[in-house]
Amino acid sequence: MEYNIKDYGAIPDGKTLNTSSIQKAIDEASLETNSTVIIPEGVFLSGAIYLKKGVDLQIDGTLLGSSDVSDYPMVKTRFEGHEEIWPDALINIDSLSDFSIKGKGTVNGNGIPYYKKFWEERDDAIKKGLPFVNKDVPRPRLFYIRHCSNFSIEGIHLKDSGFWNLHIYDSRDVTVRNIHVSSPHEGEIRAASTDGIDIDASENVVLRDSYFEVDDDCICIKGGKGPKAHIDNKPTKNILVEDCVIGFGHGAVTFGSEACLVENVTIRNLKVNGENQVVRFKFRGDTNQSFKNILFENIDMTSGIVFAIRPWISRQDEVYGDDNPSLIENLTVRNVVAKDVMAPGMILADPPLTVIKDLVLENISIETAKKEQTLSRHDAYEEERSALRDKLELDSISSCVIRNVKVNGIEV
Repeated sequence: MEYNIKDYGAIPDGKTLNTSSIQKAIDEASLETNSTVIIPEGVFLSGAIYLKKGVDLQIDGTLLGSSDVSDYPMVKTRFEGHEEIWPDALINIDSLSDFSIKGKGTVNGNGIPYYKKFWEERDDAIKKGLPFVNKDVPRPRLFYIRHCSNFSIEGIHLKDSGFWNLHIYDSRDVTVRNIHVSSPHEGEIRAASTDGIDIDASENVVLRDSYFEVDDDCICIKGGKGPKAHIDNKPTKNILVEDCVIGFGHGAVTFGSEACLVENVTIRNLKVNGENQVVRFKFRGDTNQSFKNILFENIDMTSGIVFAIRPWISRQDEVYGDDNPSLIENLTVRNVVAKDVMAPGMILADPPLTVIKDLVLENISIETAKKEQTLSRHDAYEEERSALRDKLELDSISSCVIRNVKVNGIEV
């Protein structure tokens, strides 16, 4: 059966808060089997809503998130790799299976007020010499899906999330297809921490035919951080990313910043046409990290940087210690054509703390842009050391095979 939220009093004017009407439609639909709640054409303002057993969600109009954080209950939830008090998402799904979210519509997080508050408080803290971390400014995600299985998300547009867009945690057998994810990365107000998709301590996930352009990591492989993360978290494994288009971002596919145990990840057939860093791994001294059996292949890119594999820390990230080992084992990158890029990038290890072994680079052609460029960031505090413009930097790699890799026509 179909349950149209307008039949439960929802008003599509973009101003009336429809949280209770939408939730009422979901609650009633859950009393039947094989039910679908429909968000029709129009703009429906809402706070946090909660999907229930036996209910699919069809989004044909716009679900607009409230800009008032009090419309999202503060709860103990998964936040940056551990449990914290943080707002619920706009759409929350917990411990369900066999459901779908689809449609031609948009989930709009109405994020501009959240971004503005974040940057203002961050800049003020920096000027005063005070510490500042992400959790100092609570912001809702668009989706938080945890402990779920056998579900799909297809066709929708995710826009201007206050925080991460699509967070999938401790879930399995997932298909995400033909979604479009965007947040502002230029102009007066830029987004803050708007990861496109976060695959977090999950397995058997397929992401395909999708577009990402966000002011943070576009596709992010996560799974926990801190000295005990590798003990407390399930591994993230058996991930396939294919046939996606990537615009602006801080990382096209990023392993981190909260990731400890990752294995069996394939990324193939990517087109990267905006400023980005394509193969990105973040080594953290406070986390025991293991990344095994990773394949990037068939990458076509313009602009950006090809490799960014090195130690990392963000100014607004919490640090839980140091001297924990990180390992990349069996990483293959092949069949890459990169034109007009800023730099080839860097693959840097620092044994014995960080180890890279069984690295294969094969059939890679990199041509740098004629005019020198630098990565865009909100301000100088987030600038990273510039990569060498005409050289692929490789350092302290335990074992490496290089076949037919050229930078500006010169064999590496």
